[in-house]
Amino acid sequence: MTGLYIHVPICIARCRYCDFYKLTPNEWDNIDLFIQCLETELQRLPKEFLPDTVFIGGGTPTALAPEKLSDFFEAIKRTITLSCVVEFSSEANPGTLTPEKLSIMREGGVNRVSIGVQSFNDKALRLLGRIHEADQAVEGFQMLRDAGFDNVNIDLIQSIPGMTQADVLADARMAINLDPEHLSYYNLIYEPGTPMTHDRDAGRIIPPGDDEEADNYFAVKALLEDSGYGHYEISNFCRPDRECLHNLIYWQGGEYFGCGPSAHSHWNGARYGNVRDLQGYCDQLLKNENPFGELERLGTEAKARERLVTGLRLTEGVDLSAFERLSGTSVDELCGPVIDDLIEEGLLQREGNRLALTADALFISNSVFSELV
Repeated sequence: MTGLYIHVPICIARCRYCDFYKLTPNEWDNIDLFIQCLETELQRLPKEFLPDTVFIGGGTPTALAPEKLSDFFEAIKRTITLSCVVEFSSEANPGTLTPEKLSIMREGGVNRVSIGVQSFNDKALRLLGRIHEADQAVEGFQMLRDAGFDNVNIDLIQSIPGMTQADVLADARMAINLDPEHLSYYNLIYEPGTPMTHDRDAGRIIPPGDDEEADNYFAVKALLEDSGYGHYEISNFCRPDRECLHNLIYWQGGEYFGCGPSAHSHWNGARYGNVRDLQGYCDQLLKNENPFGELERLGTEAKARERLVTGLRLTEGVDLSAFERLSGTSVDELCGPVIDDLIEEGLLQREGNRLALTADALFISNSVFSELV
């Protein structure tokens, strides 16, 4: 499968924990120019590119006004052949949803929505700097159902300072009661330069300790599994056959194009990273230049190690025969002694033709991966 990612770098306000590239309307009000330049970039994609999945992310795609959102989807339709697309996802913020926007999204081809709830706790939402309240999250989810969306993901963040395990489980139960097809459950990451990180470093907020975070993670995992959600990736749970196909492309080492400022691509062995600057992105495309800020070709070994690590994010692990066929090397040739040590430590398990993280390693997966790259 191949995928197309499009980055919409506009947010109503900046969340206090987020370091994704975005601008607020006060910083950029020329949406028409962005759509014009995005269409130029989409036109440059190879004619043989027929994506199986499309994912609109950000930023906040639903921050666009209805007429601009309509123009955005029309630009995609004019430039991309969508006949092979089986999953067309868009992110959405509960504070920016309207029935009109959802109608435009459906007409544009969107059949899956990922709604950024993050928490149903108003105090936590204020700490995170979200523009919505808990009631709006519930209303937004119902709005998606009323609009006919039958494949919805809810994003939740755990380890928010000040939340007890009872609070964390209450968030998970609220999400389960809404009955989405998919749940993404992420640990709060303190990215350099964000207000949340400044507050942590200044002692104004105190994150939970590692043991508390792990206890929360496994408590939520058990609750979701008991409620019928399959745990198929470290941070992702779903009803049967409702995995996010677009993200599976990333985790299984597939190929994709990323369009828009700061978006990344992996195609024919090369990696491209667009400039992390909306004006610079537009300027380069207006000059008929590529908007790449970086270009890299991974060597055979580096690519194989990357494929191994991303594949191990999936709870089913890595099919060793398929890995050798796709990578041209076996995992034993690549890093056999390290794998043996990790198995001995109870962090990896080899069952038949599969290599996977153990349950104990799920929460500390980054330490395992650092040994393999």
